[in-house]
Amino acid sequence: MNEISINGTLTAREAVRYTPSGLEVFEGMIHHRSELMETNRARRLEFDCPVVSYGDTAKMLNRLDLGTEVAARGFIAPRSMKSRRLIVHITEFI
Repeated sequence: MNEISINGTLTAREAVRYTPSGLEVFEGMIHHRSELMETNRARRLEFDCPVVSYGDTAKMLNRLDLGTEVAARGFIAPRSMKSRRLIVHITEFI
């Protein structure tokens, strides 16, 4: 199973582009901040997370203003077939 849910602030966005098949692409960054419990201790998290989306979801994300809070769901995958760096693929958000 490969599913992720992450909340955060949209902090960066690349220029709108399209795949060779004509799908709109969103590529940007979400800044996440939270506190959770790990081994009975509070742990603060704060990080930037690279994200990408395609099609209708990308169209909606490309219309959002920077600074907008989003709750995103999707999956994690390598940035490309030759890369080991991971990126979150957003498939839905609110």
